[in-house]
Amino acid sequence: MQYLFVASGSLTLFIIALILGRKNRSLPNTILVVWLVVFVLNLVSLFVLYEATGPFSTAQHLILEFSEVSIFAHGPLLWLYTKSLTEEGFGLNRKHAYHFLPFGIGYLVFVIQIFGKMEMVPLLRNSITILKMGSLLIYLMLVLIKLKRHQVRVSHIFSNIEEKNLSWIGFLSWGILIIWAIASGSLLLDRLTTIHIPQYGGLIAHISTCIFIFLMGYFGLNQPSVFTGHQNVVWHPEFHNVPKKEMSGEQSIKYKHSGLDVKGAKKIQKELLELMRTAKPYLEKELTLYNLAERLQVQPNHLSQVINSLEGKNFFDFINMYRVESAKEKILQSHYQNLTLLGMAFESGFNSKASFNRAFKKLTGQTPTEYRKINE
Repeated sequence: MQYLFVASGSLTLFIIALILGRKNRSLPNTILVVWLVVFVLNLVSLFVLYEATGPFSTAQHLILEFSEVSIFAHGPLLWLYTKSLTEEGFGLNRKHAYHFLPFGIGYLVFVIQIFGKMEMVPLLRNSITILKMGSLLIYLMLVLIKLKRHQVRVSHIFSNIEEKNLSWIGFLSWGILIIWAIASGSLLLDRLTTIHIPQYGGLIAHISTCIFIFLMGYFGLNQPSVFTGHQNVVWHPEFHNVPKKEMSGEQSIKYKHSGLDVKGAKKIQKELLELMRTAKPYLEKELTLYNLAERLQVQPNHLSQVINSLEGKNFFDFINMYRVESAKEKILQSHYQNLTLLGMAFESGFNSKASFNRAFKKLTGQTPTEYRKINE
């Protein structure tokens, strides 16, 4: 087990070094480094726990108790990391320090107990355990809600969203929830019942923690900034998934505060459809709402409202509808038969096989391979 902690710690330090070695390090990467450092200290505490053969020294006690209250820090760090990736212009300020008050107070209690050579009252320790479990659960829920809203939003801005929707953070959030359930549940059973559970959850929790650290470091290292180079867009959730139809009085009310009237919206729609037909901007893999709005010389939020309300789609689905139609044409044309389906997808504006297959299946009810066989 000790070898697992050493290997995981070494790998984490290597990832930290890679991030710190980058030029123009971003705020998300800085937060990620701090988070990884906390995990390294957690691994050190586990190593100390397994290596100890006698009473713990003061230094060992400090490390172990740090790990005990570090869950109070993991939640805020995950939350701030997610906010730094999903909010344009996000920056840290003094108010964010309040998120770490429970960690600071909890650790201070343990430090006083250690240097005062006092025995921790079981009720106090159990109370801290329950509080840290609740704290992490709250932050995980906040992160999952934040990600859900972000994923809706990027579909209104980007035509390719594989690296933009941050689904890996959601996956890892559920992963850390499982680790939390194993470790914290084990601690509660051990302290509140006669059942003996290995401290910190035993082998399964330790292996899960090491896997989580590796995945977090890997994905975090490769995660590009979501909104770099883009201006902020005022996005109105009420325009999401509105059926295509003439604007009713109710929709006109929704447009009231946008500065766009019915006549202006229809004018933008006409120019948009003409541009899509003649210039075929959907063939550009990294096309965004901002790029398209600039070509049309309209405000991005106005264009988004037109696509949502008059076309009945979000930006992502609107652009990929054209891309799928382009791919269907290529599949049917003889002079494209030397291309693979993936080649046709790339020529139609898609940037990955997975996104092509999903969009094609969603819009046609068939996979590209099935469509090709039927039309041979």
